[in-house]
Amino acid sequence: MRNTELYRRQSSPRVETSPPVRADLARLGGSEVQAWEGTAVFSVCRSLFLRSRLENWVKATRSAGAAPLLKELYGFEEEARLDDAMLLLQQGDDFIYVHQGTNSVHEYGKVFRGVLLSSIVGNMGLSFRRLYNAALADMRPRYIQFRTDFSARHVRWERVVLPLVSDEQQTTKFLLLYSEPLDDKLEILQAAFDKSSIGMVAATKMIGEDKALEDASILLVNNRARSMLGMDEDFVPVSTVRDLRAWIQNVKKWEQIDEPKTTLGKTIIGFRDKEKAKNITAVIEPIEHFVIFHFLD
Repeated sequence: MRNTELYRRQSSPRVETSPPVRADLARLGGSEVQAWEGTAVFSVCRSLFLRSRLENWVKATRSAGAAPLLKELYGFEEEARLDDAMLLLQQGDDFIYVHQGTNSVHEYGKVFRGVLLSSIVGNMGLSFRRLYNAALADMRPRYIQFRTDFSARHVRWERVVLPLVSDEQQTTKFLLLYSEPLDDKLEILQAAFDKSSIGMVAATKMIGEDKALEDASILLVNNRARSMLGMDEDFVPVSTVRDLRAWIQNVKKWEQIDEPKTTLGKTIIGFRDKEKAKNITAVIEPIEHFVIFHFLD
């Protein structure tokens, strides 16, 4: 499929070859919404899944010679994909969510079904409404990237906005939306964790009043901590804080210098690494249900 055949206005079968433009760039209260249209979409869209949804829209448009009907993209052919979709019905210059797939609910952590776009609290609603209305005015898809606070796990998203009509007379207009996260908070934290010049080990506390810190499960050991503790890059030989203490004492043979000190909720322990002839300070910091070990030499 040629990218130059991506968008064709309903009134003309002519292929549009005008330069791609960014339709909207809005910075509202720290939230950013960016949108693209035209042939640039395929060069900026990262998700193969979103590209496939867009290509499917193009296929339906080329077949009909007009904007796809709701039943064509929201019917049998797309049935397997509806868990990832949201369907919006245009109402004046506003939109109501008439469908939100289970995967979308899980990813965003919110249910939007039956909700007007204008009623959703946040800084991006106005920009989204402007973009969505523009897409239905010229019946051309949009590709957007945005940041959101909806998801506890993801920060930035990309989305394709596909305009549909109820019938050949365009009595009612809809938007079929597919979204994919551009990043993952856990991956971002892991990257920052690994690049830290301080040795760090993160553990999660076990549930139950009878569970001690020793039972906390090791979650992450960053690169610096692996080096200091002499652990293999591909394998963590400790599962709990108890294992970590045993590793420090029996494998690394660090000797505790003095009694632990507690200040501002943090426990500080001094060790002596005789092999490398250096002192190491371990700072143990509880953060909600987690505990972080900082190793400084």
